[in-house]
Amino acid sequence: MQVDIHNVQARFGPAEDHETAQGRAERVLLSLRHSRRELHLGVREAAKLAVEAVKWLERGLSESDLRHALLAERPAEGVRSAVGFLRYRLAQKLPEPHTPIESYEPVRPHDLIECQAPGKKHTFRPLLDETECTPCRLAAANAMYSEAPSRESDHLPWRERLARINATPTALPGEA
Repeated sequence: MQVDIHNVQARFGPAEDHETAQGRAERVLLSLRHSRRELHLGVREAAKLAVEAVKWLERGLSESDLRHALLAERPAEGVRSAVGFLRYRLAQKLPEPHTPIESYEPVRPHDLIECQAPGKKHTFRPLLDETECTPCRLAAANAMYSEAPSRESDHLPWRERLARINATPTALPGEA
């Protein structure tokens, strides 16, 4: 008997080369009995649980990842109900949905500007809104602070120092 593939596709839709996600999930759940005897499921039980397992496969996990998640870290006292244990595990360990990473657009560097410091004119690329290049700013800061600070000739009491700062005359104690 010859089967016309075009006639079949017209009646039932396009043929799929791979299994459906539901079928793959059922196969993983039924294969658990080979790893752990206590996780033996019937076909109907596996079909019901496969609905939850499909969510894992839709989130990009492989069948191997699903199997590993279901077999890992079983309770020390054993599993009393394979269906209950696997239903709980499928719901609780469901990974977060994969969110696409936002596109990264690099920040374009600022245009070259002319340094405003005195001396030979040159250009530099500012990081923010500075008008002088880093070497010129460092040279100006070193020139400002390289000189020793001026010392006061005599030691002044704190009241007189404060009075000088405030520019208000004060009388010394004992002078009234």
